[in-house]
Amino acid sequence: MVLIFDMDGVIVDNHLWHFKAWVEFGKRHGMKITKSGFYKHFGSTNNEVFESIFGSELTDSEKLSFSIEKESIYRELYKSAIKPVIGIEKFLKSASGQGILIGLATSAPYENVKFTLEATCLYRYFNVITDSTMVIRGKPDPQVYLITAEKLGVAPRECIVFEDSIPGISAARNAGMRVIGVATTHKREELLMYVNEIIMNFDASDKTIKSLLNNPEKD
Repeated sequence: MVLIFDMDGVIVDNHLWHFKAWVEFGKRHGMKITKSGFYKHFGSTNNEVFESIFGSELTDSEKLSFSIEKESIYRELYKSAIKPVIGIEKFLKSASGQGILIGLATSAPYENVKFTLEATCLYRYFNVITDSTMVIRGKPDPQVYLITAEKLGVAPRECIVFEDSIPGISAARNAGMRVIGVATTHKREELLMYVNEIIMNFDASDKTIKSLLNNPEKD
């Protein structure tokens, strides 16, 4: 068994802060960002979002500039509120202590990964990290998960992915991996259409978390 985690909505419950950042970004550029529009693109790379809201004629330089701006807004808004999802540190520590390989696979840029893992003190638990700078195609394309599995030196069928978004769940399933939904960004009933196993957080009392930690060789 190998564990792979998405970051936004899994390591931290931050979708509201990303939405606030997009709203502020939109104001600065004369655009209204709606919740439905935001959730439609949740899990996508920034470049894919910019192509959708600005048009595909954007240059790489413009996309980079917009991405730096939006993510800077996000980090500024979220820095005083950031905290890990309930139980995640204990779960990672226990899994790591059992010698289980752990990967991070996210559509977020490197700066956000650094910001998140340093603020939550979780860097040390991840054997490999894949961020948006290492992929071309965002979720639901499986690229980010396949790259992470390759880095870990394992087959996709050996991986269990924790995901909160619909595109992310689809990406992991498209990669041929088992997926456990984390009901932060979406409600449990919304995720039931896409995945059978769902957790609210990583509390040790959850039966799925108990099973993974107590019987890792069977999963």
